[in-house]
Amino acid sequence: MRFLGIDPGTKSFDVCCFEDDVCNVVLDISIPSEDVARDPYEIFKAIKSVNADFIVGPSGYGLEFKHISKFTDRDVALTTLDKVDDVDIPVLKGLRRLLWLMKEANLNAYSIPGIIQLPTIPLHRKLNKIDMGTADKTCVAALAIWDQAREYGISYSDVNLICVEIGFGYNAAIAIENGKIVDGIGGTIFPGPGYLTLSLMDGELAYLLGSFSKLKLFQGGAVWIALKDTIDPMSFSMKIDSDEKFKLAWNAMLEGILKAISMELTVLNSRPREIIVTGRLSRIDRLFKDIKTTIYRKFNLNTRRPRVFAEIAKDVAQGAALIANGIGNGKYRSLIDSLEIKNARGTVLDYISLPDFSIDYIIKNLRSN
Repeated sequence: MRFLGIDPGTKSFDVCCFEDDVCNVVLDISIPSEDVARDPYEIFKAIKSVNADFIVGPSGYGLEFKHISKFTDRDVALTTLDKVDDVDIPVLKGLRRLLWLMKEANLNAYSIPGIIQLPTIPLHRKLNKIDMGTADKTCVAALAIWDQAREYGISYSDVNLICVEIGFGYNAAIAIENGKIVDGIGGTIFPGPGYLTLSLMDGELAYLLGSFSKLKLFQGGAVWIALKDTIDPMSFSMKIDSDEKFKLAWNAMLEGILKAISMELTVLNSRPREIIVTGRLSRIDRLFKDIKTTIYRKFNLNTRRPRVFAEIAKDVAQGAALIANGIGNGKYRSLIDSLEIKNARGTVLDYISLPDFSIDYIIKNLRSN
């Protein structure tokens, strides 16, 4: 049987599919998100061509566990939280178009929850939050859990770690204890800049900006601090030691990662075995070395990258493929049992307590196409 996972990333859409087990990868591709937004048929045809038996589709911010045949306009709107009168952002547009193509083709695909929807997280940690980690962070957490269990020859229930995702757009940190996700710090509440993104926004700044485009959430990060423009992360890393602006931006980003780890350490009842760092920027040795050295100096914790099984598709797509295997009662079924993915309920908007916040009104003004 074939199991396929999709990562709808800020920079690229990645797809990973394996047959029976991870040693037999049959699809391993990456397509720029802007290309997917312009024409989603290329990636759709690649997905369809491998005849996967079970698929974890792109779920954006996260949905209840649901077959794609049951998707409604409301579901698709909830995946991107993108207002109809705002700028159409490529990654979000591509995600929505791909979901509709997959539904029309009657693929055996499923949505999965974001971190906030998981029943393993205490209710008090969810209050007045939306982004504790999008559905792709659920996928990367699955990869980290699977990887630590394999690395140390332990059961999923013995896995204890903090997973730090360092992507092209957003960063995130996920606390995992006894094989279960117990907390998450998503990209828009992360305590320091991501590569592209501002991350946590000062409420006073939000007030002064007034009504602003979602595009603003993809700006203000390390590369904007250094350059007020975008360049690829490898080029950024080569300037840290020679350009003060790049050094300043990297220090801000690095310290944000440390703060996120510190926050997650406070909610864990036991010391994590290690920090697992994933994401596009973690693959750049210059950046990973700084992260590993600083984490060890501050917390006396070892840091490593997961031992991946695909060469091209990023960590999220691989984690999604593992979850697809679990959904299909494959070798890794106990992984999704540990995550309690099938028990996730509600929407990512359910925990806001502001008096004038209406979920129905919000959703009515979101894009679904």
